[in-house]
Amino acid sequence: MTQANIEVVFDHLNARRVHDLALLELQLDPDVVHQGVLPDLMCNNRDEVLANVQRGFALDGFGVDRLELIAAGDRVVVGLAGPRFSEVPWAPLNGQIYVVYTLRDGRIVRMDDYLSRTEAMAAAGATAKDWA
Repeated sequence: MTQANIEVVFDHLNARRVHDLALLELQLDPDVVHQGVLPDLMCNNRDEVLANVQRGFALDGFGVDRLELIAAGDRVVVGLAGPRFSEVPWAPLNGQIYVVYTLRDGRIVRMDDYLSRTEAMAAAGATAKDWA
C-alpha cells in the first residue's frame, strides 16, 4: 500500500500543478480535513479544500523547486520548497512547508501542514534519513 499511497500523492501534486480540479475532487475523501500550520488555517471537507486550492491557482506557476516524498504506511510526508512558500503573509513558511498526507482506500482523508521536516516526520511516524 505504501507505493500506491506515494503514487496517489504524486498524482495529487501534479493535479494541483496543472489545475485539474476534477482529478483533485476524485482524490479527496468527502470528509477530508486540511490543517494548516496555524490553528485557524483549517478546511473541514472536500469543498473547502477545493475552494482553497482554487484560490492558489491565482498564483503564477507551481512555485516549487524542491520536492521530497517519503512513504510512511498510510501516510506520505511531502516536503515542498520554492518561491511559492517565501512570501505568504498569513503563515511563517520561510520558503518551505511539509505536509503529512493520510490516505485510506486510495483517497486522501487528511493533510496536516508543518513548518519543519522533523515535526512532519514525527507526526507521520516516519524514519527516513536526510538526503546526503
